[in-house]
Amino acid sequence: MRMPDGLDEAPGAYKDIARVIANERDLVKPLVELAPMAVIKG
Repeated sequence: MRMPDGLDEAPGAYKDIARVIANERDLVKPLVELAPMAVIKG
């Protein structure tokens, strides 16, 4: 289902990664933070 204004996904569907990592600090050990360089839609 397409969102208005050409959006494919609802922005509210994503969690703040810094908050998630902070909440799971005792379960995981982050080694590196990655960021996307490009998005390809097809």
